[in-house]
Amino acid sequence: MKLIQLLLLLLPFNFFSQSDDSFILGMGSCLDQDSDQQEIWSSLEKEKLTEFFFLGDNIYGDTKDGSLENMQSAYDKQSKNFPDWLNDVAVNAIWDDHDYGINDGGGDYKSKAEAQELFLDFWKIKESDRRSNDEGIYFSKDVIFNNKVIKIIGLDTRYFRSPLEGGKRTRTPTQDTTKTMLGSNQWSWLENQLSQNMDILILASSVQVIATNNGFEKWGNFPHERQKLFEMLTKLKKPVVMLSGDRHKAGLYKMGDLYEITSSSMNKPLPKWLSLYWDSTQKETDEFLVGEMFYEPNYGILKIEDGNNIELELKNKEGESLNKITITF
Repeated sequence: MKLIQLLLLLLPFNFFSQSDDSFILGMGSCLDQDSDQQEIWSSLEKEKLTEFFFLGDNIYGDTKDGSLENMQSAYDKQSKNFPDWLNDVAVNAIWDDHDYGINDGGGDYKSKAEAQELFLDFWKIKESDRRSNDEGIYFSKDVIFNNKVIKIIGLDTRYFRSPLEGGKRTRTPTQDTTKTMLGSNQWSWLENQLSQNMDILILASSVQVIATNNGFEKWGNFPHERQKLFEMLTKLKKPVVMLSGDRHKAGLYKMGDLYEITSSSMNKPLPKWLSLYWDSTQKETDEFLVGEMFYEPNYGILKIEDGNNIELELKNKEGESLNKITITF
């Protein structure tokens, strides 16, 4: 019996085998259930996806006071917006603030346990899953594609996160090294996951990881945590792609051997007057940004085929390419 066949017999429930000619992961974030602008699904259907990753703000059910009175109805409405073909691909999800319960919310959010129950119910998370028996919605699974192990990790950047510093649009990096993004339990879990066998790592964070040149939520607001993560990822000496959303903008980033694709938003772009302002002055940039940022509705594609290439591509709602890079490993 071949080694790969033996492994498949021994795999736990969170392993999946992919035998097609390509592994195609679609992704997106910031999907407003009250908007009738959901034509982006038509373009995504044509991508012939293997999986789709909801990167947060998958609904807008938060309130200013943090009550969850709107969350269930938002989930109910969004479920009617999803296309039927989405049932035929593997779906992954993490949350951001607007499907967590309060804008820019973190570990001090009073209703986070109740929000997690609503999240688990909507995404049909099994009772045997870690998320159904412990705090936080972080998860991991392995996909075997062409005898390669693709490890997919979704982080929870809300449930345990320490309070932010600065104003809503002027967040500043903290100097307090006791502050955390993930919390001690999630860090220990992540360290264990990264010690396991893999050939490729796909790591999802609802907020941006590499980018630093903005005043919004990001890993850069906790520079000691960001550095810790980068050190762990670099030690892998494996291809690493990070996925993120949140920004209502899209971009590709490269820092050394680490890559990030930020795909946002699917149907909730920045107000037109704000986009026109940036067009007439200067769009956001970053020392690690590859090319430029895009402000129109968009989705991301991560594609792995035979050989040693990973393609990262951003597309607009019509399916037209905005930017693309290829990672060779």
